[in-house]
Amino acid sequence: MFESNYQKILNLIPTLKDITHNSVICHDNEQDLYLFVEDKTPYTAIFILTHKLGSLNRPDIKFKVYFDAELLEVLSVCNEATLNSTHPYLAQCNNMNIQWELNIFIEKWIECCLDKYKGFTWHTQ
Repeated sequence: MFESNYQKILNLIPTLKDITHNSVICHDNEQDLYLFVEDKTPYTAIFILTHKLGSLNRPDIKFKVYFDAELLEVLSVCNEATLNSTHPYLAQCNNMNIQWELNIFIEKWIECCLDKYKGFTWHTQ
């Protein structure tokens, strides 16, 4: 999943390795899509991919990209919140289960974004 999500994010943001500043896709028929650069080194980077909904950013997905290993790891969604706080077995979920849930979420969200924004140009903010 980590490798697959890496490939999908590169389909959505082909210049991801080169992006050093916050960027946006402006879309007439959809909400604008924002990419915030939180940290960048030659081998890794931390980004936030989101929509701005008034004063809120949602889904506000923070992820780390490992360029050398070609992996994408979700760090948080919606400011450190878990996706399903009413999950009946949340107390039984370990970090790996939560990590898996977050990575499934970004996989689906990237696929949705690809349907809406693929081929659009990212602009520096």
